Amino acid sequence: MKLVIKQYLSSLKERGELEVLLPELLSQMGFEVFLKPGIGSRQYGVDIAAYGSLSDSLEKKVYLFCVKGGDLDRTNWNGSTPQDVRPSIEEILDVFIDSHIPVQYKSASVEICLCFGGDIKENIRQSVTSYMRKMKEKYPDIDFSEWNGDYLSSLVERYFLREELLPKNSDCRGLLRKSLAMINEPDMSYKYFKDLIKLLANFDELTIREQLTRIRQIYLSLYILYSWSKSENNLESVFLSSEFTILYTWDIVKVSFDNKRGSGDKILNIFYNVITLYLTILREYIKNKILPYVDIRYGLSNAVGTSCDVAINMKLFDVLGRLSLYGLWLIWYRKNVISYDQELADNIDYEINKVQASIIKFINNNPILFTPYKEEQVIDLSLAYLFLSSDPQAVKEFSKYIYQMCICIKYMFSIHGKYPSVINNYEELLEHPLEKTDQYREKITQASVLFPHLAIFSALMMDDESYKNVQCIIGQFLFHCNLQIYFFNELSEEYFYRNIDSHGAVLNDFNLNKEQSDFLKFISDECERSDEILKKMSAIAHGYWPLILAGCRHYNLPIPINFMFNDF
Repeated sequence: MKLVIKQYLSSLKERGELEVLLPELLSQMGFEVFLKPGIGSRQYGVDIAAYGSLSDSLEKKVYLFCVKGGDLDRTNWNGSTPQDVRPSIEEILDVFIDSHIPVQYKSASVEICLCFGGDIKENIRQSVTSYMRKMKEKYPDIDFSEWNGDYLSSLVERYFLREELLPKNSDCRGLLRKSLAMINEPDMSYKYFKDLIKLLANFDELTIREQLTRIRQIYLSLYILYSWSKSENNLESVFLSSEFTILYTWDIVKVSFDNKRGSGDKILNIFYNVITLYLTILREYIKNKILPYVDIRYGLSNAVGTSCDVAINMKLFDVLGRLSLYGLWLIWYRKNVISYDQELADNIDYEINKVQASIIKFINNNPILFTPYKEEQVIDLSLAYLFLSSDPQAVKEFSKYIYQMCICIKYMFSIHGKYPSVINNYEELLEHPLEKTDQYREKITQASVLFPHLAIFSALMMDDESYKNVQCIIGQFLFHCNLQIYFFNELSEEYFYRNIDSHGAVLNDFNLNKEQSDFLKFISDECERSDEILKKMSAIAHGYWPLILAGCRHYNLPIPINFMFNDF
């Protein structure tokens, strides 16, 4: 975190950026700022002046800041203009201290601060140190200090994770402020943060330097929301916001892979920090909000805080998807990031096994998961299959789950109960089924992606009983239903990450009147025809395949069936 803040501060210009940030930081620290940067008025070397103390144990002083953007080098230390640092310090000593400190602070000690967002270049370090030592000998009552990027970033991290870090002359601050204020109304908080990311991620006509600043601002904004969400003990908004952020940001950083020798590498490093922060948020959400309840019978069902079966059903399938997606990110992390560190790899293996065991306990302790209410809950089931299929024992438990689910669904159809349908609206689901008739059932089950997936899961796990149960459900209750399987197409790369428009292709109007092995071959052959499109998706091509799964979860898209037949 501190490194990203320092990089961000180092990128700020002196005029209008760092000079604007510093007074607000000082105010947050409890200082009285009595001089801010002025345009047209002479300030005799002082950009910002404040009165206060760095801690309760230290005396209050007058702090006089000479501010420069970026690194301090020969050009801005003692170049050819009066605005350089050394001439500015001499003006402060000769003029400002004697005649421009307010009367109420005249008796206070004075400290002159060289303030810049980066570092002192090594080729002038000795000159600066020697000069400050000589000035201290000449003016023993005046202190001199260096507020460099490291020191400023420590202060920002401690005092100032707020909207003031964002540009003042835009809507960014207002959107972040609203998002923070609505943390306990997660949907609204997420909406404001999503608008903020869209604004910051508009890279049109930006220079490379400005793009670097923007992506750092994206990271800092997410970290600020995370920090405040932890304080409020409500991680829902930041969970959704972080998921959206990695998807939306990927669409602008992916081109940097073609320019890794230049600024592209810097942009990718910051994006990796965004991914790491997202995983931290995901882990904290799982660890604190989910795992404590998985061992308890009806633990998470009761934790939803309502007796409404629809609300419980929707939330628990959502949790199943989140848990499974976290596990898949862990697998990615182990394979692609830390495979060279055996000790860390062992720790990740332990975490993977723990999450797999937790999912099984979660399913068994919350029987409402045996009856999906919505077709789109196939997304959560697909994530669970992909994660659990990486372990032979876990996939056996998942096979039992699918078997029991088929039994329950068949029963629900037979009594005209809450069987799966194409209804997505919450209010309509509350009233489902409106009629206990075959005509009503046919109307709200005209198409299905759920049942083809149940058949595929069963066939891949070689569970002949479950496969036959799916065939029976379709033959007895869904003979009219258009069975569908989703694939990406040529438009997916352009539209997917930002959810710009509809995309993809659908295999439909097939039947399940096949033996298990024949059905698998049929689906596998279809996958081979579209595998190349999926593998060309930038997230997969560059090794970030869980982004596709996160996007499907976030945007309610079926996971391309190719994932079931490929190891990325």
